[in-house]
Amino acid sequence: MTVKTATTESSPCYDVFVARQPIFEADGRLAAYELLYRRSGEHTTADALSAETMAAEVLVQTFLNMGLDKVTGEARAFLNFTRDMLLQGIYGLFNPREVVIEVLESVTPDDEVLATIETMVKNGYTVALDDFEYSPEWDRFLPYIGIVKVDVLERPFADLDVLVGKLRPFGMSLLAERVETREVEAKCKSLGFTLFQGYYYQRPEILIKRELPAGQLTILRLMNLLRDANSPDSKLEEAFRGDVSLTMKLLRTVNSAAMGGRGIESIRHAVRMVGRAELHKWLALLLVSSVASRGGMDLEVVRTALARARFAEMIGLQKGDRRASESLFMVGLFSLLEAALRLPLSEILEKIDLAEEIKRALLVRSGPYAGALALVESYEKASWDVVTAEAQAVNVDPAMLGDMYLSALLWARERLSEA
Repeated sequence: MTVKTATTESSPCYDVFVARQPIFEADGRLAAYELLYRRSGEHTTADALSAETMAAEVLVQTFLNMGLDKVTGEARAFLNFTRDMLLQGIYGLFNPREVVIEVLESVTPDDEVLATIETMVKNGYTVALDDFEYSPEWDRFLPYIGIVKVDVLERPFADLDVLVGKLRPFGMSLLAERVETREVEAKCKSLGFTLFQGYYYQRPEILIKRELPAGQLTILRLMNLLRDANSPDSKLEEAFRGDVSLTMKLLRTVNSAAMGGRGIESIRHAVRMVGRAELHKWLALLLVSSVASRGGMDLEVVRTALARARFAEMIGLQKGDRRASESLFMVGLFSLLEAALRLPLSEILEKIDLAEEIKRALLVRSGPYAGALALVESYEKASWDVVTAEAQAVNVDPAMLGDMYLSALLWARERLSEA
């Protein structure tokens, strides 16, 4: 999302960059998204407000205009609030059932902040403390806090145990953030953490050897046939005939308003209506989306993969390179294939006939498509310095990325609703 404001000649112009990171419950269900943002441009002040506060207000107003649901769907949104935002009562613009007000660690726990938090809780808002470190001055706040977020990265287990012991009497939910391994997740669960956030959940560990289901193998076979210029349509028809469900999905796709197909005479006719390139893309989407029905983290992995695919594709289109955009779509889509299918990526790619440039980007992060993938991944993580550098490297205007990201999220949601 890119936001530009310029109410007067002297007022500053802002670009606001927004990403989101999922928060999961202990059973793997999606609980919420934390919305991560920053303002780019020169630091300045106006009307006695800091640049941080002005940028945050622009962000809030934008969410009000476009609707949080376009970014988070039905999940709640964790919104970072500065001291100024709290005292100004900006939280009151949001439905308390849709948001969690996350008090940044930079906020000083004084009387004004306490009075504001008391009012917020009275009005039905859930308040979270970000990157919490215990000190006695927080004691009078804790009865009003619904969620405490604890940075567990490289945190000694004994320290976490002591902290949880101090918080347990207040009955709030504990959220472990920056979880990067299964072992850390297990330790946090044993201490009573019930919410989890971190890079681990987008890169699940491969725990067991498994094989792809027959339906997914059929999709892979069809994708390989489509890549083979010498394979006749009769072979494609034969492959489809072996999977009734897949055939029905193909016919439904061809007869959709988007494809404009009518009076389909055969599977071969349907394949010709779609076209091999478009059918290859459709099958790739179907392969990744096939695990969405498991829900929870699996659904979130698929949603992220679809958004990555569209985001990467738009980066290629913005550069005016349609051929590259088609390849970047596959790179983005398959970048989470290991997490979706729970098999090593190298093993999966052995079964798929893909261009070498795509495989290089996925396996060793090199080649012409690696930069765009790095840009997409860094944007998801809100690593804004890296975003700026990668955008320059691939010759994309950083100010366009916010709108592209939001568009990609909406596209992914629409694809899943059609599945």
